[in-house]
Amino acid sequence: MAVAGSRVGPNADVEHPGLAIGMMGMYIFLASEVMFFGSLFAMYFYLFGSHPFGWPPQGTIPVDWWPIPTINTFILLSSGITCHFALDAISHGGRLQGRTRLVAAVIMALFLVAMLVTGVLALYTGNPAAPPLAFVAALFALFSILAMLGVGPFARGRATFVALLVATILLGAAFEFGQVYEFLTAKIQLAGLNQFSSAFFTMTGFHGLHVMGGLIFLLLILARVLRGQFDSKHHVGVAAATLYWHFVDVVWIFLFSILYFAVTAV
Repeated sequence: MAVAGSRVGPNADVEHPGLAIGMMGMYIFLASEVMFFGSLFAMYFYLFGSHPFGWPPQGTIPVDWWPIPTINTFILLSSGITCHFALDAISHGGRLQGRTRLVAAVIMALFLVAMLVTGVLALYTGNPAAPPLAFVAALFALFSILAMLGVGPFARGRATFVALLVATILLGAAFEFGQVYEFLTAKIQLAGLNQFSSAFFTMTGFHGLHVMGGLIFLLLILARVLRGQFDSKHHVGVAAATLYWHFVDVVWIFLFSILYFAVTAV
């Protein structure tokens, strides 16, 4: 995935991401990650089933699904979109082609609208971090839409690919900010024998660490991109990073549904 070297030579063998050794390694790694998070979910449902008279335990104040977790969901899922189309862009020389750019821009525009709507609604919650988080993420989404359409400076060379990679990193960093703020302001009991708090912080904490690892991975990819080490025929590292990022997206959907929405909204 991260083979040292200079710029890709014109006579280098073509790499097929789906068959490359680096991708095989990522598939095996993600298989182990599925088992890891699967064990955490199994632990949570065991605790849930052990409390037939009420879950979370009496006296627990869980983190509400609105507004930070909901905004964070839109942010992380939108970063999956930018990451996916960054891979598509590098596969075609650094820019999106034909209808793909319109499809990508429309999907991202939906996330932009969702961020703006949640930001406005969050103004009435009294949460000081939620509106700025949503509006800053909306700016990142707008930036990615312009890159997808190839507007202005994004019409040259591999600018679309680089911009979408940067947008993914920025959105991921925004998600981490929202997660840290949530941890610092959560009223869930940290000490004692509160089983829900143990499960909550373990599961969301490990996911946050995986997102951080993904950001480091993407930053390394960006550094290699700036050195000219990827092109339309050689981008296994980008494909591996994209696959990993989609994995953390999927895990978050389950975490949000089980730890936030099912506990405080249902």
